[in-house]
Amino acid sequence: MSNIDPGERSCRLTHDGARWAGWAAVTLGVIIPAACQRDARLADAKLRDPVVKDVTVAGLTLDQKATPQEVTFTLLQAIKADIEAGRDLAAREKAFDDQFALAAPKAIHVQHIRAVGPEHAELKESVYKTVRTWAPTLGHYVKSFDFPVEEISTRMQAKSDSLTINRVAIPERRVLLEAQDPDGDPNAAVVVAVRLVQEEGRWRVWWVGFEHSIRHLPTADRTPGEPMAPQPG
Repeated sequence: MSNIDPGERSCRLTHDGARWAGWAAVTLGVIIPAACQRDARLADAKLRDPVVKDVTVAGLTLDQKATPQEVTFTLLQAIKADIEAGRDLAAREKAFDDQFALAAPKAIHVQHIRAVGPEHAELKESVYKTVRTWAPTLGHYVKSFDFPVEEISTRMQAKSDSLTINRVAIPERRVLLEAQDPDGDPNAAVVVAVRLVQEEGRWRVWWVGFEHSIRHLPTADRTPGEPMAPQPG
């Protein structure tokens, strides 16, 4: 009979990196507690009520006038800060708080209920666990998030879609950003996808992952299958 604590067993089974956690979350559409550190944090976490309100993050005020692209840009800056903080727990928690403030709690909760059942989907924990997956999911590509807000319109593309919540289709935006492999592998480029809905009249994020059907964004002079031209320097 195993003497391994159930929580430790869960960590061992899923410790094959945050990238696996991200893959599972975005591919299977479920929330998986895949990082030991995140599970430990949850045990001691002071779960707060997820409230959608005006917030200022990375110098941008995200109110009812903020676009999906602006919210996405701000989220990516918070994820970048989270990853780059390393072992600075205070900086990481500040970055997490910024990500949490950009979450769409209602949409996240509904998707969590669909994945695990209502008995395992308490609102605060659903949002907390979901947001905790965002930085590990995109962490490998944070160097591609290092650009000024003025370049949002040239770096990002927004697609209109709809999301069904409680049998009602609501408008959704899917914001796409091309991200390069930091090791320079041209075959490891990806298209980051951030999906947003409106809650309390504000665009907020409910899903973070990748656009698996393409590796490059189409532009006026390039089709989706073609790589980006080499950058100077």
